[in-house]
This record gives sequence, structure tokens and C-alpha cells, in this order.
Amino acid sequence: MSLGLKLYYLRTRVKKVTQTTMAKELRIRQATISNIEQGLSQPSLPLLRAFCRYFDVTPTYLLDEDGQIELGPAERWSHRHGLATAGNFLEVRKNAVQPIDDSDTLLVAMLPGTPVYDEEAARKRATSSTGELKQAFHDELDERRSREAELRRELENERRASRLRRRGAANLATSGRASESA
Repeated sequence: MSLGLKLYYLRTRVKKVTQTTMAKELRIRQATISNIEQGLSQPSLPLLRAFCRYFDVTPTYLLDEDGQIELGPAERWSHRHGLATAGNFLEVRKNAVQPIDDSDTLLVAMLPGTPVYDEEAARKRATSSTGELKQAFHDELDERRSREAELRRELENERRASRLRRRGAANLATSGRASESA
């Protein structure tokens, strides 16, 4: 899912604010938000950080076009310094866990790409057959694509409505000038 579509989702579904409200709160132009949502421009690094703080999401969440639209606890800006948060599990071999001194803390060595699962995924892995897991994965993928398509339709409808409003205002201005000159 594109950055623009994720911003549209976060603005309309999570924060439930208009582009105008968001622009005022971030002290940017409404057209900037519109252009980014439509994929016509990309945010600067400072603006990307501002989006992350505003929506409490990580840059990885916003920029990962293959990632899910739903936010997990590890995708929150406020949790950006944590490796894995409560409710997430790391799948590692038994010998990969090392105790740290006398504390109750355990250190887990991880390579990039080590899978992190939430409680539901861990439960599914423990109780499901490979075929069931494969079907669940495909069902989730289909659902995600469906939600993405719905968001794209909504964003396109919003664009059309905006264009019609601008054309209507332009037509009114043109007809007003014509009647004044007559």
C-alpha cells in the first residue's frame, strides 16, 4: 500500500480529521497533504517525521508498501526504541536465549528477517496444519487487498468531488464576470 493511501487511511479512519484540520495542526498547506495522498509528491524528511508523530506510527510503517494497513504495537512512534513489545513473540531456537547476569532479563540473538509473531499468530502456528496456515495467509492477503481497493476507490471519489467543487467555483466566477460585463 502506497504512502499516500496509508496517510489517507490514517487521516480518515484513525484520526478522523479533514485535510484542512490536519494541515492546520501540522502547519502545512492542505494542498501538500492532498498531493501526497494522491501520489503526486513525496514528503520531505522533516514532514515524514511530523506525520510519524502526528499519527504515532514509525517511518517503516509509512514507507513499507508491502506491509499491512493495521497498526501493530511495534509500529507505533512512541514504541520505536523497543525491539518487540508485549504480546509479540520471537521464534528462536532454545540455545539462542542467553541470561544477562543475575537479572530476570534474557537476551535473544536475532538475525535480520527473524519472524516476529503476535499472540494470535503464535497460537495459529502451534495448533494449525500447514494447509490451514497457507489458507489463512491467503485469506488475510485477499482481505488486505480488498481493503486497499476500497480505500483507493474512496480516495478517487474524494478527488473527483474536489475537482467538481473547483470546477463549480470556477464556473460561478466566470458566469459572475460575464453578467457584470453585460
